[in-house]
Amino acid sequence: MFPAGQIETLKALFPNIEVAEEGGTRFILITGVMLPDGCEPREVEALLCPSERDGYPSRLFLSHKVTHRGRGTNWNPHAGAMILGRLWWAVSWKTRPGQTLSEMVLDHLGAFRG
Repeated sequence: MFPAGQIETLKALFPNIEVAEEGGTRFILITGVMLPDGCEPREVEALLCPSERDGYPSRLFLSHKVTHRGRGTNWNPHAGAMILGRLWWAVSWKTRPGQTLSEMVLDHLGAFRG
């Protein structure tokens, strides 16, 4: 389970979330995520992996490969990542260890700010 109260805090920022699990890893699916100005598309689904994965303290996968002017321009391999039966995209963006779920998501979204 996730730390007490963190799901509720995340829901205050992103009301449409679900917890999912695959291969022993818990994910948080967030629908209706609005990306910063200059991103295309502006709205995506996001999949937060709050645990270490691929050498990163956490990962935020997106339903689309986003065109943007932010610093996160290095995308995962050309084929994306297959998780929960869907194809997801993630930029190379390291968050700080020890963040709350909300802090992780907001930190990851910083990759798309120009």
